[in-house]
Amino acid sequence: MGAVPIRQRRIAVLAYGSLIREPGTGLAMVIAGVEPCRTPFPVEYGRASRRWHGGPVLVPHERGAPVDGALLLLADDVDLGTAIDLLASREGLESARGVVEVEMPGDRLVIAASLPRNLPAPDMEPDALARRAVESARHDARNGVAYLNGAMRSGILTPASEAYAERVMDRVGATSLDEAERLLAFARSTATLEG
Repeated sequence: MGAVPIRQRRIAVLAYGSLIREPGTGLAMVIAGVEPCRTPFPVEYGRASRRWHGGPVLVPHERGAPVDGALLLLADDVDLGTAIDLLASREGLESARGVVEVEMPGDRLVIAASLPRNLPAPDMEPDALARRAVESARHDARNGVAYLNGAMRSGILTPASEAYAERVMDRVGATSLDEAERLLAFARSTATLEG
């Protein structure tokens, strides 16, 4: 009796935040397609991210709701170990421990980054999220306001999204998140020139 290799299931990465727009170089090279989907779990702005200069980012959270996301369909020749390594690297994880399998209908093995929430409930209120996002925007173009704007442009709306966006615009004196980003970028450049 001859040995028969075990066929690997095709792999997809569940994306519901900046990963949709910015998969990173390594992951982008192996994405064969993108399929819209709904997250099978609730998502909310529940994590202050170092990579976004302390700005709030989306994570699985019971206070949220399922959101419109995407399945990043990986090329058929990408093995599970490679997919996990690429996703962990893109998410800034030191190991694969933050990558989980997600139960979803279909024939693909779906993986996702599962970063823990680190914001207590009071810090998840729209005013607190906006304060944190605007503060993060004082440091870099990669900030909480840019993250929120990108998520909303991608159609990702959580229970807090609209009120959070309104509070950001109020704090900055803007009529849109695009304008808020421009005003904050101008303030950063002015501070750099003065410093």
